[in-house]
Amino acid sequence: MEVHDLKTFLQALKERDLLFTTEKEVDWNHEIGSLIATLEPSGRAGYFPHVKDKQFGVCGNLLGSMDSIAVALGCEKEEITDFLAKCLDRPIKPQIVESAPCQAYIQTGDQVDVTKLPVPVHAPKDGGPIITGGVIVSKELHGTRQNLSFQRMHVKGKDKISIMINEWRHLKDFYNEAEAEGKPLPIAISIGADPVVYVGAGLRYDGDEMEIAGAIRGRPMQVVKCITNDIYVPAESQFVIEGEILPNTRELEGPLGEFTGHYSAPWNSPVIHVTAITHCADPIYQTINGASFEHINLGNVLPREPLLKKFTSYVSSGVLDVHIPPYGSGFLALVRLRKKNPGEPKNVALAAMMTYVNIKNVIVVDEDVDIYNPADVMWAVSNRVVPERDIFYVPNAQGHELDPCSDERGVQTKMGIDATLNEESRCLERVRYPKVDLSQYV
Repeated sequence: MEVHDLKTFLQALKERDLLFTTEKEVDWNHEIGSLIATLEPSGRAGYFPHVKDKQFGVCGNLLGSMDSIAVALGCEKEEITDFLAKCLDRPIKPQIVESAPCQAYIQTGDQVDVTKLPVPVHAPKDGGPIITGGVIVSKELHGTRQNLSFQRMHVKGKDKISIMINEWRHLKDFYNEAEAEGKPLPIAISIGADPVVYVGAGLRYDGDEMEIAGAIRGRPMQVVKCITNDIYVPAESQFVIEGEILPNTRELEGPLGEFTGHYSAPWNSPVIHVTAITHCADPIYQTINGASFEHINLGNVLPREPLLKKFTSYVSSGVLDVHIPPYGSGFLALVRLRKKNPGEPKNVALAAMMTYVNIKNVIVVDEDVDIYNPADVMWAVSNRVVPERDIFYVPNAQGHELDPCSDERGVQTKMGIDATLNEESRCLERVRYPKVDLSQYV
């Protein structure tokens, strides 16, 4: 099946036994979040067609595992990093269409009511219903350049949403420009799009990330003009919320379970005035659990791994694979290396630290170690690391300000671990047993 929107993606996951569906009614207030968290270790997405007191169903954890991501991208799991790296170099501009499935139903004016959408309260101490699985589509105030990004958005009323905007986002640049002129910034929120739109939104790209989504699909992505502003949104979105971010208006939003695995404090954030809600026929609301593998995959793993491979390969042609495992909250990088020189792993680790500010700890392993298997990585650390020789620190380095190990400005100590086998080790050959087909023994 060719994946081209949320519903075909759900069907593709179902065919590969990567989707859990229940016909039981579930509560948007905490229960959906707990169900998604319970499904996460199995790598399965969840679809909940019947939500208490709501008209529409909810799905989540769609990109929580590498298996699901491979289905979304249309490649093998082992090819994801290199495939995305190639797509970054061959953007395809979107195609504008006059009509689209996402505008089959239109609500404006007094009809607008965001509270009717099944926006979950995810974690037990979240501050309320927060839109986490919505892709923000924004545009510079005096220009045509559009941008995709993720921001958390706290639903406060029928036509009111508060939005936390990260300082380093293109959206922040657009909003600063508008606010300096005392003008609102038009935006749109696409919920439940083709999964490659979600992958693109996690990237930092100076153009329109819809071009990267098009590169992944190998064709132009279709976009349509919003009803109440000049933003162009993915035509096959399940829902689109149109609005404008008001100037010089702030309101506390949150807390939310963040990617670090901790609750963030309430934040004094700008406010969106909602001007329209549109949706397709029989839409499904897509959400992302905060502090989940999916949260980290979209924000840290998929956007950073291609650059991590590029930077580390620059200092060593022996780099075979790289991985930013979601269980490391985006702060851990793993590199599989065919080592030619004893000092090579440390150079590779330093290059990894330079790739992105989030990367704090780097473990470099030999080619006989599976970096996608945490047990294998820990085996290498336990059996091949001489601490005084193989562990080094970079003090007073710039990290992420949300990292609990950093100060308020993100200053921290970074650590590299050379977990490769040393030539002077007493044991050089790893035990390997031949694999057998157990079905032949039944």
